[in-house]
Amino acid sequence: MTAASVAASGRAPAGPMTREQRRNVGVLGVDMALFAMGLGALGQLTIIPLFVSKLTDNPLAIGAVTAAFQIGWLPQIFVAGLVERNARKWPWVIKFSSLERVASLLLALCALAVPYTGTWILAIVYLACFSQTMFGGLCVGPWLDVISRVVPGRLRGRFFGISNMAGALLGAISAAIAVPLLDSYPFPYNFAACFGLAAFIYAVGMIPIFMVREPPGPPPRPPRPFRSQIADLPRLLRADRPFRQFLMGLSIISLATMSNGFVAVYAVSELGAPDDIAGWYTATLFIAQTVASLFLGWLGDRFGFLSIGKAVVLATVVLCGVALVAPDPVWLLVAFALLGVVQSGSMLARMTGSTEYGPPERRPSYVALAFGVVGPCAALAPLLGGQIVAILGYPWLFGISAAIALLALPFLGEGARPPARHADA
Repeated sequence: MTAASVAASGRAPAGPMTREQRRNVGVLGVDMALFAMGLGALGQLTIIPLFVSKLTDNPLAIGAVTAAFQIGWLPQIFVAGLVERNARKWPWVIKFSSLERVASLLLALCALAVPYTGTWILAIVYLACFSQTMFGGLCVGPWLDVISRVVPGRLRGRFFGISNMAGALLGAISAAIAVPLLDSYPFPYNFAACFGLAAFIYAVGMIPIFMVREPPGPPPRPPRPFRSQIADLPRLLRADRPFRQFLMGLSIISLATMSNGFVAVYAVSELGAPDDIAGWYTATLFIAQTVASLFLGWLGDRFGFLSIGKAVVLATVVLCGVALVAPDPVWLLVAFALLGVVQSGSMLARMTGSTEYGPPERRPSYVALAFGVVGPCAALAPLLGGQIVAILGYPWLFGISAAIALLALPFLGEGARPPARHADA
């Protein structure tokens, strides 16, 4: 295959990687690792929900934090066609990844403002959570498109796995640093310190983003009216049955995550855990992601990314079972270890799966659908979880979550396998 044909196909070149290709792979991996380190200090499923629980005891309000993060994935659907019309994708990543990182600084300012504002500051907290994934969603399609051109398909699972493993290890370190911050300072300054640490790490993490050299890609698609671009997405779903079935499986798994954002709050409010345990929970989650990412990356390359989805289902069911029978907060360390598997596997399946179904020139649309369709389901899940906790209690929440997870298995079978012609794209 000539260099011109490789560029036109939008595929990573076959055979040994070039020096430039290896450099890009390394820089992209560092980018992923540093971003995960920032997440360790931010604590989307631990520290932020606990912060909100200090302002209100309403389960629906606590669940809305996770919902705000997840609904932010939806807007990327509206720009997928515009991304496909651009020959160069990395400028999108630079612009929107910069904006994505501002959310942690905004959260730190919200925590500092609590003594002067009271609970109405929650509106800004939700906005910050939404904005992080909204801007992240706007850059994830171009980001994955460039990764697909840099990393050969046969190595993509391991690339994500190793990068996530390194990121999870760094995330565990930053989460461990958050423990004394939460313990040493009074509320709300302890949370402000954690969010400020995340903002600093995110700022440093911009360095590798500016170092990426985007390789040639497929020719841009011709301009079309915005209405035509949007109408094309449902047609794509109707025409691609395996991809549609894959998204149904991921959507059901996302609904089953309704309990994820409540585990740390459950430990404090029901089992009497101290506040600083959120840092240990976050560290455990990231250590588990360290191991799970490497294993799941190998599993995806060896048996396909659908096997990753099945592993996520199993981890969700066992996680809920552990939470149901835990006699004290220490036992929930096991639940957070399993939550690390769920977090790593869910994102890995969404990222690798969305790049393997469609042809390279339509990759941004497939990525946008994978995140845009699954995101609202993941946003609805914690809102339903909050209602279940308010009406029925935590045991029902964990039981229903496990039952929903099992419903995803029929959609992750042979009928959801991607076409072989795109497996190496």
